[in-house]
Amino acid sequence: MVNKRGQGHVEIILSMVLFVGFLIFLFVFMRSPFKTKQTLDITSIQQKVLEEINSDIGKLSVIIDPPGIDGIENCYSLDEVNTKTFGDNFIEIQEDPTNPRSYTIYYGDFFVGGKTISCSGPENFELGVYTEESIVVKEKINNEAYDSLKSAGLDSFSFQVRGSFKSKEQIPANVDVFSKDIPIRVMDNKANIQEQILNIKIWG
Repeated sequence: MVNKRGQGHVEIILSMVLFVGFLIFLFVFMRSPFKTKQTLDITSIQQKVLEEINSDIGKLSVIIDPPGIDGIENCYSLDEVNTKTFGDNFIEIQEDPTNPRSYTIYYGDFFVGGKTISCSGPENFELGVYTEESIVVKEKINNEAYDSLKSAGLDSFSFQVRGSFKSKEQIPANVDVFSKDIPIRVMDNKANIQEQILNIKIWG
C-alpha cells in the first residue's frame, strides 16, 4: 500500500514537471517570432527617425596665403565657388585658433545667409577637398519631427536624445516596451558638433 502511494506521488510530480516544461516551451517559442518582429520594427523606425532629423552637410577647407613682402594680408572669396557649386547657405568656422589663415566652410540647408570674414586685401588662397556627410541637426530634433513621422503612418513609438529632448508621446501602461540606443553626431546651426545618444522606444 505504501509503495503504491509513493508511486502515485512520483507520477503526480512527473506530470507537473512535464506540464510546466511544456508551458515554458510554448512561452519561449511562441514569443520568439514576436520579439523578432519587434526588433525589425524598431530598426525600421530608427531609419525613419534618422531620415527625419538628418541633413546633408558639405565641408570645404580654405587656406589663405601668408602676407607678401609688402605685409598686406591676403583674403579669400567664395562668390564664384558658391554660385557654381555649393550654394549660399553656409557658415564660416575658424576651427584652429593657432592658424588664423585656416577656415572651414560648412554648407547645409539649416545655415541661413552665410558670410565670410571681411578683408580689403588681394584674394590669394587655396581651397581644399570638398566632402559631404549626413548628420543629425539639433534644430530638427523636436515635436514637429515627431508629428511628421506620426502623420506618415508610424505609431506606438517615441524617441529622445538623452539630456536634451524627449518626444511628447506617453507610453501606455501594461504594454511590452522595446528600447534601443543609437550613438549619433549632432550639429547645430552654429556648426557645433556633439556626440549624443538617440533612444527609440516602441510598444505593442
